[in-house]
Amino acid sequence: MKKIGSSVFVAACMALCLLPFAGMAVAPTNTTTENRRLVSFPEMKKEGRWNQEWLGEAGAYFEDHFAFRPYFVTADSEIMGRVFGVSAMDTVIDGKDGWLYYSSTRDDYLGADTLSERGAYNALHNLSLLKRYVEGNGAKFLFTAAPNKNSLYGEHMPYYAGKKVSDIKNIELIEPGLKKEKILYADLFTVFKDQKETLYLKRDSHWNQKGAVLAYHTMLDALGKEHDTYETVPAVRTKTEYGDLNRMVYPKSAVPEWNLTYEKEYTYQYVSDFESVEDAWVETGNEKGQGSLLMFRDSFGNTLLPLMADVYKKAYFSKSVPYPVEEYMTEYHPDTVIAEKVERNLDEFAKEPPVMTGLPVKLEEQPEVKETKTTFSAGESEYDMSYLKLGGVLDPEYVKKDTNVFMSVACAGQEQSYEAFTVSDETTDNGYLLYLSRELISGDSLEVSVITETEGNLTVVKQESFPVPSGE
Repeated sequence: MKKIGSSVFVAACMALCLLPFAGMAVAPTNTTTENRRLVSFPEMKKEGRWNQEWLGEAGAYFEDHFAFRPYFVTADSEIMGRVFGVSAMDTVIDGKDGWLYYSSTRDDYLGADTLSERGAYNALHNLSLLKRYVEGNGAKFLFTAAPNKNSLYGEHMPYYAGKKVSDIKNIELIEPGLKKEKILYADLFTVFKDQKETLYLKRDSHWNQKGAVLAYHTMLDALGKEHDTYETVPAVRTKTEYGDLNRMVYPKSAVPEWNLTYEKEYTYQYVSDFESVEDAWVETGNEKGQGSLLMFRDSFGNTLLPLMADVYKKAYFSKSVPYPVEEYMTEYHPDTVIAEKVERNLDEFAKEPPVMTGLPVKLEEQPEVKETKTTFSAGESEYDMSYLKLGGVLDPEYVKKDTNVFMSVACAGQEQSYEAFTVSDETTDNGYLLYLSRELISGDSLEVSVITETEGNLTVVKQESFPVPSGE
């Protein structure tokens, strides 16, 4: 009898283990509540050869698509959360009192792995170049940063999230330079901290609808733009909000929470093909609105989109990173440009500067030429083939925290200097980058001089000649 019981137990365990695989024939998992794309089935051959990574890629495919995945994920999360008080997903932090947080905000919360002085300069400098380009094309520019939830409501973070390294965060490294660079800034950190009520959702990474209205009001006030304050708009409180983190961790047992719905009759319409506010590109029109808006935004802009669309006659909302600002400014001619970036991604300004031709400059002094270890490369931009991408890494001996970079480009007897982006990556903060529109190139070859400016002194740190990439 004991032997039979053991056999039944082993058979049941094997059946349970085989169920996710066998069930894929009839009930594969093809959708997800997580903020990512599911892995596609791998190809057996790549570029005419057998794909040597096929087994590993097939394993990743199975992890995403095994049958009844949402139920297994939910069961695992319920056990880990209720029994051990931790999240079953490494992308989500299980906080106190039912609060959930994005794991990617932990470093900001702890003051860990912050931007270096040079990295902060890079982000601010590139933001300044974006602002100067926009204003040079006759439009207003506004920058705003959406606070991480735990920057405002960190008291619900769990003890195991770690000990704070510093109280300094990336936004505090960038903020002082915004005034110096005359960048119009809507400070959402201060206005949200001044509110007595909680304006973020407990089980979502974003603000609630009242928080969205506060952010919208703060931005348009900074721009001096007339808008509805929503003070007289009726608001209904409903328990229908399923947060993004909630659905990620508990896809089959997520419990809704309270949110507000403003009973306003919007007058804007969608002009582009529209599926949801998650779309990477959304275009709206409103005959009762005034002016035109180009807004670079992330997921915090989802709830802002209807609010902003109801104010402007024409509005364009983009989630593209890096920002294709020159392309959009040339095609749509907005009178206002907003760059909204969540706090946890502020380093993107240092790592992924906007795609636009560098700002032309006139260098008054003849720079000194030095032999340095500065590197250089040239090729077609991976984001837009109508641009050349020129860049490299500066010799560290010629870089201080606020060193600027210019690039002098000679082609067919014509020479022009441009202010370059200063960029960071995972290994260095000493990078530089220039996008150059092919329309500005008339010859078959280019001569480039890379010039640093430190404390007013100009130095040529690299000179290169090369044929113009064909663009084919």
